[in-house]
Amino acid sequence: MTLMMYLLLFYITVPSNVLTRQGTDVVGEVDPVYRTLKLALLAAGVLVLLWRHSFALRLARDVNKFFIAFVALILLSTTWSIEPAITVTRFFAIFTICLVCGGCVMIGWYDRRFQEIVRSFLTALMVGSLIYGIIAPDFAREQGNSISLAGAWRGMMQQKNEFGHAASIAVFLWVHGVLTKEVKFRYFVIGFGSAATCLILSRSSTSIFSALFSSMLLLLLLRGSKGRRRFMAFIVASFATLILLYSLAVLNIIPGLDFLLQPVISLTGKDATFSGRTQIWTVIREHISHAPLLGTGYGAYWIGPVARSPSSVFITRQSNFYPTESHNGYLEIINDLGYVGLLCLLGFLLVFLRQSLALLKLDYNQATLYLALLFAELINNLTESDWFGSGGIAMPIVTLATFGLARALLEQRWRSQPQQVPLPTSPIERRPRSLSSRHSR
Repeated sequence: MTLMMYLLLFYITVPSNVLTRQGTDVVGEVDPVYRTLKLALLAAGVLVLLWRHSFALRLARDVNKFFIAFVALILLSTTWSIEPAITVTRFFAIFTICLVCGGCVMIGWYDRRFQEIVRSFLTALMVGSLIYGIIAPDFAREQGNSISLAGAWRGMMQQKNEFGHAASIAVFLWVHGVLTKEVKFRYFVIGFGSAATCLILSRSSTSIFSALFSSMLLLLLLRGSKGRRRFMAFIVASFATLILLYSLAVLNIIPGLDFLLQPVISLTGKDATFSGRTQIWTVIREHISHAPLLGTGYGAYWIGPVARSPSSVFITRQSNFYPTESHNGYLEIINDLGYVGLLCLLGFLLVFLRQSLALLKLDYNQATLYLALLFAELINNLTESDWFGSGGIAMPIVTLATFGLARALLEQRWRSQPQQVPLPTSPIERRPRSLSSRHSR
């Protein structure tokens, strides 16, 4: 299952054109090797689900219900999608991610496995990107002379913002590892150093801000005195309120909040239009007005600068510029699945937050990591479209965390019923105890 997770993350993060060095991928053209890998992952996930079906049913009781509702809504959107074939294809991509992540949680899971898998893969990706930048600098760097692209790296990924996003997650994973003493300091220096270097090279100001914010949150949660831990729920709520106000200011929903943006603009180096994103948001809002309740189908809008796609309007209105996404995760959801989809997203976020806060009482260190991930994604989706995107690094990581939270709650409920038969996989403490003993030496 660990190998399956690595292959899934590789399939999503490293495009085929990086390996072939043939420029950008052609819209609608899928590499046969990648197609085979995708089908193999889907088949393996189905086999694991059939094998562990009884355990899967028990686990489903604790899985975020809004996550399940969101996946179901994606499938239903094929009935009203403007591009049904595209929506079906992307649904199966989401379904494959769910199967692999769910299978990983059901077989041989232990409470530190989440960060071990994600941190090791992202570190390998960062180190590989640095080597790739030396070997093939023309492909590892963005092509363009604009302020946001000039000198920016994309490493072994499709574009710089996605590269920066992956690096930001790797940064706070290593910060969490060293604060909780899960990793040795010499490994921290290598891992954190490579991730921070890639983060700076990406020139993604949102990712830099996200990494700083999440790392600061971890410092507050893990380096505060134990007597102050009872106030941690208040601290988390304060962080959530701050991000909400910032979101409203960015989207210009409530007039008069512009003053909140000034320190952020100064810190990140963006202008008041967020590198032209406000113009993109204007066009997306116009399209949303045509189908505000259910949207126009998951993934059906951004299919490329082709005449049949409504997104081709950017070619004529933005001087041949095609952004490929809404550059705001919340607008992207409304555009695809309407305000019903937005309600599912908000419900998912609230339940994820509630489950993470509940886990604070059971496994404090692990809960802080899930909270840092949540806030990192909240920030990143203000200027990037990563909520439940089938082709971004965030989807498999957030999905694995969602199932990991469900597994932790299932374990706790099972322990409260000692008369029950043990779970069909190894106990959750067996691996962490041996790991912690090694890390402490």
